[in-house]
Amino acid sequence: MKKIIKYLLKKIMITKGYSPYFASKIPKMVIEDLIQNKNVSLQKKIWAYKRGFLSSRTNTYQINELNYRNHIPDFDYYKLHPINGKYSAWIDDKLTMKYIFSPFDEYLPKYYFQLEDNEILRLMDCPLDIDSTTNGILELLKKEGNLALKIISGSLGEGFYKLSYANGTYYINSKVCEMKDIETLFSSLKGYLITEYIKAHDVINKIYDITPNTLRIQVIRDENKKPKIIGSFIRFGTQKSGILETPVAGGIIAGIDLKNGKIYNPNIIINDDLKNIKVHPDTNENLEIIIPKWDDLKSKIEEISSYTPQLTYLGFDIIITNKGFKIIEINSLTSSTVISYYYPLFADEYGKEYFIKKFQEKEEKFRHILKSLKSDKINPG
Repeated sequence: MKKIIKYLLKKIMITKGYSPYFASKIPKMVIEDLIQNKNVSLQKKIWAYKRGFLSSRTNTYQINELNYRNHIPDFDYYKLHPINGKYSAWIDDKLTMKYIFSPFDEYLPKYYFQLEDNEILRLMDCPLDIDSTTNGILELLKKEGNLALKIISGSLGEGFYKLSYANGTYYINSKVCEMKDIETLFSSLKGYLITEYIKAHDVINKIYDITPNTLRIQVIRDENKKPKIIGSFIRFGTQKSGILETPVAGGIIAGIDLKNGKIYNPNIIINDDLKNIKVHPDTNENLEIIIPKWDDLKSKIEEISSYTPQLTYLGFDIIITNKGFKIIEINSLTSSTVISYYYPLFADEYGKEYFIKKFQEKEEKFRHILKSLKSDKINPG
């Protein structure tokens, strides 16, 4: 019975314009938001739902009657998936991304191994003297000191592991472990990449050195126009967030001024509310720094975005290093919560025009989906 209900809900959501992926997720998201979000009144929840938002946005990201029209509604935003169409796979899959953007390889991490179905596959940046075995990975770990393990198609730090080795001791996510623990971890993983672990620029690392403190740069390329950066923010890890930086895990978020690269309005989430802070809670370092070589970074990101005109909406996750920067991930349909807090997506005319066109395209495609659904029979299996 539960299977049939899920199937019917999914079918209903598809008729509402959602992709099969979000058609399954949206009902669950709304139910969780309705039941679990205790910090928002029922009246406020109804207000948010009527305007197309999850209620958490009213507290955490301060959407209200005065400003909500500047923000793209959550439920409409999810309908755009996959916003880059079939080309989304070029960046949603980190391994494919590495091959697609090979002309810009100096701006990508080194890819050493792929873990797939109990098989260890050597990748393009693996040193020739390192075997594609567990012992080979451990030997590489000893040479590098740190390695990153990432799900090939994951996002938001999902399933991320940091492996470290120092002074004869192994670590998983900064916790001491035995060599056998790492071997057990390898055997349990599939669909994973083992890559270079990127260390942040000294200016950023000084604030907090446990996490790389990732920048997000959001780019739109409307039709054949030049790409435009429409917003940016940075995340810092904390003791509470562990090896992650996401604000829901306890990390810090702050906007980046597109003109000069200055970090502004740093916040941390406490009890589902944003609290403005000036210094890092664990290191007491000032958060309002200027991103090194900001103009060079913007210019190169625009150049990279121009290389693939098929991709019109890109969320670059970037680590600034002492030598430049590394793109650790490119997101096809990024979460709209943090970016729109600092840079509301409908407040920018270029962005607003882009999204209007995307909704118009979706409406046209939606007519064809409805026709095909009418001929479908229920098959909950």
